[in-house]
Parts: sequence; C-alpha cells; structure tokens
Amino acid sequence: MEWLTHTTTGFFVGQAMLQPDERPKRAGWWWIVASVSPDWLEVITTQFGDIHRGVTHSLYAWPILVVLWAAAARRWGGDRVASFQRLSLVFCAIIGSHLLLDILMSYRLYFAWPFTDAKWSFGIMPFYDLYIFVGWLLLLIVHRWRKWPSMRTATIGLLIVLMMFSVRATGKLRTELLAANMIDHRTERIETRSTYYQPWIWHVRSTQTLQHWTPINIVTGEIVSRDHIINRWFPPINWRALFRRGGR
Repeated sequence: MEWLTHTTTGFFVGQAMLQPDERPKRAGWWWIVASVSPDWLEVITTQFGDIHRGVTHSLYAWPILVVLWAAAARRWGGDRVASFQRLSLVFCAIIGSHLLLDILMSYRLYFAWPFTDAKWSFGIMPFYDLYIFVGWLLLLIVHRWRKWPSMRTATIGLLIVLMMFSVRATGKLRTELLAANMIDHRTERIETRSTYYQPWIWHVRSTQTLQHWTPINIVTGEIVSRDHIINRWFPPINWRALFRRGGR
C-alpha cells in the first residue's frame, strides 16, 4: 500500500472517531504521521536486522505504537484533548488501518510475530490509490465548500474505500467468468490479477502452464494490447516530439 492511501485513511479514521472539541491541536497532522509510522520506523529497525514489513507491522509493535502516540497527543495536543483511553482507541484504529490495508494486499507481513514467523497476506487486492486519492480530494473540497460536519465527511471517505473493495471483487468475478471460456478450468486453475491504475483491465493465466499473463478488458470482454496498459501514475509522454517545431 502506498503512503497516499495510508495517510488519507488514517486522517478520515481519526476525524470520524473524535468530536472537534476532543481532538488535539493540528489533529490532521497527528493522524497522518501516526498512520505511516509503521513504515518510517523501519528506517531504524532495519539497521538492527529487521526486514520490510517486519517487526513494525506486527502484533508486538501495534500496542507499543498506540501507547506512544496516545501519550504524546495527550501531552502536547492541548488542554481540551480527549482522555488517554479515548486517544488510545483512535490511534489503535489508525495504525490498525495501516496493517489491515497492507495485509489485504499481496504484501507479506510478519503480523503474528513474535508468536510465529509465518508471513500473512490475504492477497485480496492491489489498491487503486490514485482513484481513492482523487475521490477523497473532491470530498474534502465539498467538505470545505458545503461546510459538512467532519463526521459525515469521514464516513463518506471510508465508504469510498469499501466501494473500491466491491469494485475489485466484482472485477475478479467478471475476470474468472471470462477466463472460463479461454482456459479449460476443469483441469487447470485460473490465476488473476488486476492492473494497478486501470481497474477495468485484468490479467489471467493458467497456473499449470504458467503462460504469459493475458490482459482482458472486463467491460467489453475482449483481449487488449499490452500497449494500452498503464502501470504508472500517468501514461508516458514523448516530450521531444510534443515540442518539436512544426510538429515533426
């Protein structure tokens, strides 16, 4: 999961769980920095032999981070900030959202460390960070323009995340139905994956033959060219040709 989604999710979770008069000063920054703390703490832990998404993404570090953030917010968040118990629940949900989003993806976390060294991953989805960010940016603009209550804005923001889950689940089901006509699913298993920034294009292949991934447009049901697949924020642009004199 990219920091873009972690920070915006943490922001909306924090705003939804506390009333305006209970939040620490500059509450948004508290929620944003705390939401990505499992990642930036790896800069320290990896110096002592830790791995990416290791100790800082485990059940061992989760309560430690919650206590530290709640204590810091209680100490430096202002005089009218919520109680330590309330703040602990907020930071528990914020950091928990980070771990949940990571474990839902194909990333493998040492989530149950130190109880077991097994890696955890549900592999449910790659997240569509760009689309979620655009949706949340528009939501914040409406929030400022229409002066919506923070609770309403935060709730709608979290519903955008759930909507992306449903988009991914629907796309996976549609891909498997289309792939059943391409692969003999009675003797071969079907493996699917989505394209990161184009949720309407999915890839399918047989796990037995391990052929190249075949891209499919799940809207039209047609196989598409790889030249039409975007795996970055924006499509590549030939700037030299764009600014060439005379259009040559």
